[in-house]
Amino acid sequence: MIQKDRPKIYSQFEINVILFYISMILFTPVVLVLTYMFEIDQALNINTFMFWLLIGNAVLILIGSIWLAARKQFLKRRVRPTYRGEYIYIMILFVFALLGFVVLYDYMGGNRAYIANILVVLFAAFLYALIYLGRKYFKFDYMKKK
Repeated sequence: MIQKDRPKIYSQFEINVILFYISMILFTPVVLVLTYMFEIDQALNINTFMFWLLIGNAVLILIGSIWLAARKQFLKRRVRPTYRGEYIYIMILFVFALLGFVVLYDYMGGNRAYIANILVVLFAAFLYALIYLGRKYFKFDYMKKK
């Protein structure tokens, strides 16, 4: 007898699609953290840099989407019960993106007095996204009691 309530196990293709598009969405804030750490913003015009960064990001999305489409059949046949390493990658990416959005806010001339408010709202949104993704796709539920 097959149980109808058993959780779905996702293939490597679905996990790679999630990882790729989250990485590409958060690519710009992560790079902005690096520019802030190494003070690249002092040497370059940050608006021009962000323009070329977004164009480069669009090119990477195009190339990555083509690569994922080409490898779809191979990746659909690979299945694992959990994707713990991939989930940890998402967690690290969200931490850097959280800082990156604050740096973006600072670069765009926002009032520094509101940075704490932005951090709290973004942290809550990212935490909700992490819990949701962990439960549904990565089979990593750290909030559940066993």
